[in-house]
Amino acid sequence: MQIRLFSAGELDDLANRTDVVLVDVRSRGEYEKSHIRGAVSMPWEEGVSADALPHEKLAICYCEHGSSSMMAARELIRQGRRAGSVIGGISEYRGRNLVFFR
Repeated sequence: MQIRLFSAGELDDLANRTDVVLVDVRSRGEYEKSHIRGAVSMPWEEGVSADALPHEKLAICYCEHGSSSMMAARELIRQGRRAGSVIGGISEYRGRNLVFFR
């Protein structure tokens, strides 16, 4: 299997799909400040686990700039999952599904 790549501009459509789970691989602190609506937090530094995600869904990882999400997607594929990564990460996202917390 290979990593499917998505642009930050595709995140709004992806966030609304029922066959996709968005995986935020940034730190928990970064996730708690802002994230894409509906995304699950699975920090890269804590390890990613395919078992913690719905098996029937395509796991699309994102991070701040795109490098950690590529490594996370590669690891999920190694664990037997279908996975993708967002090129440029959340720093490139300008859509309507960004949730901010103070």
